[in-house]
Amino acid sequence: MPSPDFYRKFGIYGGGLFFTITGMAQPFFTLYAQEIGASTAAIGFMVTLRSLLPIFIAMPVGQLIDSIGPVRMLKYGSVALVLSLFINMSATGLWMLSLSQILMGACIIVMSSAFQVLVSDGEKEKRNENIKKYSMWMSGGGMLGPLIGGGITSLFSDALLGYKVSFGIAGAASLLFFLLLLTVAGGYRPEIFEGAVKPKEIFKPKGILDSYATGLQLLRIRSVQFGMVGTFLIMYIQALYMSFMPLYLAELGYSTFLISVIVSIKGLAGMISRYGLNWLMNRTHMERILTMAGLVASICVVFTPLAGIHAALAILLALTMGAAVGINLPVSIMIVVNDTKDSDRGKLMGLRLIMNRFSQILSPAMFGLLGQWFGLTLAFYTGGGFLVAVMLGFSAFTSMRWKLRTHGETANEGKAGVNGISPSSGTEEAKPLRG
Repeated sequence: MPSPDFYRKFGIYGGGLFFTITGMAQPFFTLYAQEIGASTAAIGFMVTLRSLLPIFIAMPVGQLIDSIGPVRMLKYGSVALVLSLFINMSATGLWMLSLSQILMGACIIVMSSAFQVLVSDGEKEKRNENIKKYSMWMSGGGMLGPLIGGGITSLFSDALLGYKVSFGIAGAASLLFFLLLLTVAGGYRPEIFEGAVKPKEIFKPKGILDSYATGLQLLRIRSVQFGMVGTFLIMYIQALYMSFMPLYLAELGYSTFLISVIVSIKGLAGMISRYGLNWLMNRTHMERILTMAGLVASICVVFTPLAGIHAALAILLALTMGAAVGINLPVSIMIVVNDTKDSDRGKLMGLRLIMNRFSQILSPAMFGLLGQWFGLTLAFYTGGGFLVAVMLGFSAFTSMRWKLRTHGETANEGKAGVNGISPSSGTEEAKPLRG
């Protein structure tokens, strides 16, 4: 049987492959939908559908991960990914496009939660390092995917045909990824935690309610509250920028390939930002890093119309936005797992992704309506200004009232901690039982 470290590494590199595949399709969905004839408001609501189903299944999915293990859950998410991409490729109207986004949302909630549980396993120092590596490879996938998808699309004079071919190739890659998962899962033996719920009980009405009740109890932990709110705000900005920035640049006359390059540069910046993260973590606490990253990302939204005037400015803005958003994933995960038990990791990641999906429901829908009524230029100015104000308020409130200080250094923890209790949190880690 492969070692636990093998599966952690698979979580890191498999996550990079997964986000490369989704990156071939996701950034171009809005342009593809526009080619089929969808309005700006319709596009906003279709992107919203991607985040709707996950809200209802995230906690049961998290509990399933805690019960049967993240590797087995990856197989089910991969099936949804294959179906989503092939339905998207063959879509001729809004109904099929909407169905593809619902399946994509289900796939992302299952696979993202499972990958994050895999890499957040182990002692704090190794765990934080794996989280950073996972985030870097995720950004690498976000860089390569759009480049590949944009390159394929640009080979065709008919943009609609180019998008369909790109989605088809992404679908074929997802099918190969599914076969890889079947091979990896063959020797997998999950950790069985004391009190784990049996899988057949989870999707009963009582099981669903219980999964949300136990998951919401995690919100009593102050660091979890901070991490959830912080990631909600930054993912709201991310969803807004990634959904409508390609549309805005297309309105300004940018080619599909140049748009794909700009999207890829954002992913590259997120990847590079991981190297600066160690430097930041050695100088300040993670709560400050997260709020500052959110503030920078908000300012980028305000400057999007100005940056769109010239390709060099658009690239510079993408670099800045990518670095700011790229810091969010590893830092927010480190904050929320710091004071929680191993046996709660699946529920915790499900809860975290629920917050992400709420942000991704509100952001495209609200911004799509603003863009429909006032135009995208004014929508970026007003929406960005609002987000700057919210991030400033969140930073001021948490600094004065909560005063959280989560650090990545563990050098003194062995001396200060007793019986598995972290001195920074006072929370005792649950010890898993091997199955």
